[in-house]
Amino acid sequence: MAIRRTFCDCSFTISLKRRAHCAQAASFNLSIPSTKMVKVVQFLKHLKLDTADLPNCERTPPCTPKATLSPPATPCPKTPKTPATPSSPFELKATTFCFRKGPDRSVVYQPHGHPKQAVIDGEIWPPIFKPKNVRSAKIMRVEDTDVFIATYPKCGTTWLQHICSQLIKGENYQAGRGNELCMQSPMIERMGGQFTTTLNHPRILKTHFNHMNCPKNTKAKYIYCVRNPKDCLTSYFHHNRNFKIYNWGDGDWQVFFDLFINGQLAFGDYFDHLLTWLSHLNDENVLFVKYEEMYADLESHIYKIGQFLGGEAQKLVENPERLATVVANSSIDAMKKDQKRWFPENVLRKSEFIRKGGSRDWKNHFTREQSDKMDDVFRTRLAGTVALNWWHYEMAWNDLPISLDINLYDADEGIEDEEDLRRGSCDALDTLPSLSASSSMLSVHRPDRRYSYVSLLSTGYGSVWSLGSNQ
Repeated sequence: MAIRRTFCDCSFTISLKRRAHCAQAASFNLSIPSTKMVKVVQFLKHLKLDTADLPNCERTPPCTPKATLSPPATPCPKTPKTPATPSSPFELKATTFCFRKGPDRSVVYQPHGHPKQAVIDGEIWPPIFKPKNVRSAKIMRVEDTDVFIATYPKCGTTWLQHICSQLIKGENYQAGRGNELCMQSPMIERMGGQFTTTLNHPRILKTHFNHMNCPKNTKAKYIYCVRNPKDCLTSYFHHNRNFKIYNWGDGDWQVFFDLFINGQLAFGDYFDHLLTWLSHLNDENVLFVKYEEMYADLESHIYKIGQFLGGEAQKLVENPERLATVVANSSIDAMKKDQKRWFPENVLRKSEFIRKGGSRDWKNHFTREQSDKMDDVFRTRLAGTVALNWWHYEMAWNDLPISLDINLYDADEGIEDEEDLRRGSCDALDTLPSLSASSSMLSVHRPDRRYSYVSLLSTGYGSVWSLGSNQ
């Protein structure tokens, strides 16, 4: 049974089965017996109403009369989409973009046994990072003369900052207590875009942004340094234990290993980070540097960096005496001296920021099971990329160098020439240290078998080192 009435100029129908939305009955139009009508009136008189349930007349449109509807707006013409080329890499054409914006304050969290971290706009950052600084850094104005040192954490960032500061600033570069390198060459996502406007030009800017988040200018220079994931993880583990902000001085290795493998650490997933930059390997304004190669031949890499930067940096590296000075000041041993020039002392538990340097320190931490797991993830995440053939020596479980007493080109019938061998194993196989294994371990099989020569030279499943461990 329905009752029609008017309330605040709003006409609506209510059912007696539901709670009435009116305080008093104004008028009724009922076609029911008088005895039942009396009962209805008595029911409504004793009905208790909650005014909070009443409709808001300012927001609820009246049922009658209906407003005259305006003609529908003319839809915007749709721009025909260009079909994507199969297997082509994604390319972001826009110079600005919108990112998912979360709360104005970061969400800081620390599960039991984990380092303290923060979530900003769905991304994981160190706990002291502020949303406004991270957001402003993503959209900051990049000058043509800017130089960006872009890395995943613990992949030679401070090393490159120190080298580039010497090449660009020359004798004017001085770092020490109160004037630390982290302030002269700040991390943009930590300090924010506004802070970078106070720096002298040309600016040397540090970032751990992936390529999508990094602010861009086709005339600016970007140096991306990459390091094998096993040594990166090891160094990052000690970094988290040393920096007070993570509240993790006695952190557990296995916990950190699991967090790294699953991409649950500050600055995100190692492999995602590398993949975003890897597609820009051949960009004219991007220089890719491998940490291990720079460690092995520092002078040639400093020369290459100077040529890439151009200007005064190029002139400096073309002067043998000045180049030798930069090389001497940039060795790992030299950088271990006076470490107060890198970061303020009060942010560290130990005064040493540069702990060891080099490669294969991971062997002092990884178990064999962890090493194999990292190899599996490495092959899966980097499958189909040039990076899949990097770091054979650095990631191998067994120590190298070793010697082979076999003919490389007779070891596998499927490999017809040196070029095939290079495509199948690595870009510079002939520069790698030779392997030590008995000829019985190098069984001759077709290249489509898992024990092919190419497979034997790789790391992990089916490799010389994994076979040797099972002997």
